[in-house]
Amino acid sequence: MGGRIARNMLKGGYHLLVWNRTASKAEEFARLGAEVAKTPKDVAERCHIVFSMLTDPIVTENVLTGTGEMRGISVLEGVGPGKIVVDMSTNHPLVTRRIAEKIRSKGGDFIEAPVVGGAFIAEQAKLTILAAGKKESVEIATPILQTTSQKILHVGDVGAGTTIKLILNLHLWINMAGFSECVVLASRLGVSPKTLTEVFNNTVFKNYVTEYKAQKIIEDEWSPVATVDLAVKDLRLAMEVARDVEVPTPLGSIVKDLYTATAQMGMRDLDIMAIAVTYARLANEKISRLVDSGHK
Repeated sequence: MGGRIARNMLKGGYHLLVWNRTASKAEEFARLGAEVAKTPKDVAERCHIVFSMLTDPIVTENVLTGTGEMRGISVLEGVGPGKIVVDMSTNHPLVTRRIAEKIRSKGGDFIEAPVVGGAFIAEQAKLTILAAGKKESVEIATPILQTTSQKILHVGDVGAGTTIKLILNLHLWINMAGFSECVVLASRLGVSPKTLTEVFNNTVFKNYVTEYKAQKIIEDEWSPVATVDLAVKDLRLAMEVARDVEVPTPLGSIVKDLYTATAQMGMRDLDIMAIAVTYARLANEKISRLVDSGHK
């Protein structure tokens, strides 16, 4: 996702100084006209605005503030007055608040900008961005963010953007599991996934899953827009956050286990809707060729 966003920024006419933990990925952007930095610190020293999108909270906090092997070469080491750090990762709100405090202690500012929308939406530059932080900093970053988005929502102070992104993801994964359960039960009772989906989409029950993701089940086609592995990662993070603030999430916990089982059944690189295959296997209901395949 970060690569697609960076390409959109280049297409928007912005000059980029890039760094990646995998050097070869940064070199790809050199061929597109970007400069390659040696360290995150170099990026922060030379740029007024720094954008990051990293795999998880531990990596993000390390790269931005040097909590691990990045100590001494992190973004924080290069931040000074007037500089802005924009994290676009799916993150832990308590982590982003810690990062913001450290960046602000150096005279810079920090905003969250997690994205809503998958890879295809990013390629079309139609993401929705959940911006959180000081309004003035969000306004400064907005022209660059607009190169990859169709909508930027300012949702509050740091922590709010990541919180809402986690909640949206949690709702999506629960919704997908619920629809999968319905599809398998309906199939056992003689109603095809196609017929059930058509009824959903012609009633008040229509939603993103029935309009778009149900086609994966109907067509028995599982090439990923987003993978099962991504769902497992997001659900683990959501459950970690819920645990940290002592909020029970029984549905989320069950769905996390179902997605983990889907991954362990050999479907981690398939589309997130493959949770329907897990339900079908549990019931031995032949809604997909994968029910009998033992897909690995």
